[in-house]
Amino acid sequence: MTGHTKADIIVFDVDGVLVDASRSYPRVIARSLLWAWIRVLGRIPDCEGFTYEHFAASKTHPAFNDDYDIAWAFINCTAASSFPSLADSLPSPPEWREKIEGCRDGDIEGWVRRSFGERVPRAAVRKVCEEMYFGCDEYEALGETPLYTTRRGGLWEEETSLVSFHWSDLPVVSAIYTGRPRSELFLALKLIGWTDFPGDLTITPDDGITKPSPLGLSVLCEKTGASFPLFLGDAESDRKTVSAFGRGTFAAIGDFLPDEAKRYKTPEEALRDKGLLG
Repeated sequence: MTGHTKADIIVFDVDGVLVDASRSYPRVIARSLLWAWIRVLGRIPDCEGFTYEHFAASKTHPAFNDDYDIAWAFINCTAASSFPSLADSLPSPPEWREKIEGCRDGDIEGWVRRSFGERVPRAAVRKVCEEMYFGCDEYEALGETPLYTTRRGGLWEEETSLVSFHWSDLPVVSAIYTGRPRSELFLALKLIGWTDFPGDLTITPDDGITKPSPLGLSVLCEKTGASFPLFLGDAESDRKTVSAFGRGTFAAIGDFLPDEAKRYKTPEEALRDKGLLG
């Protein structure tokens, strides 16, 4: 993005970068769809519904960074169909990707209501998703009361670590810019053994900043005195964040961005390639 290539801050996304969340959030979305289809709409759940291919298609759009809003959008898209059958109402992954292309201004809430109507309320979907992700035990530990599920364990327990190094092993300052709220970020940090990560070097939606806004990178650089971030991410929203910031380098982790010239399987592979991990 400039002639300067030496990173003076490493910024991590979380899902698909620090943790493998392929068995958690996509399943949360799939189960929330079935919940809405049966409990709210009273229709027939006659197919698998939301698949990982739908999830991957969502991640190629810069506005679809919040997985619970993916759930809400997908639920209302299928609910807009007049068919009682889920199989007959479900868009294929390519059809879903074509539909979300209509969300050009990044305003998912407005786009959903204009395109499909709000047959299933956003607040209810988000609460269902939270309960499924945390499970009753963790949700109650947050001081919340489960309304929709009695499952003690949460789908966060299906996640696995993608890192074998500690943040303090890196030669430059590290930071995190994620779409996870802090309560869910804490679970990820606990999983990878980074509970000592500096809280003031994390940007979450609780700060009122969400990707692909470059403000998260701006705040982190200002706090640390850095100017050229290396952002490790897995989705289009991450790539657009670096582009909007105008400085720095983006390293694609995983398979969501097949058009990226170079992709890495893990953050460790990317950091070694950049000369930032021995």
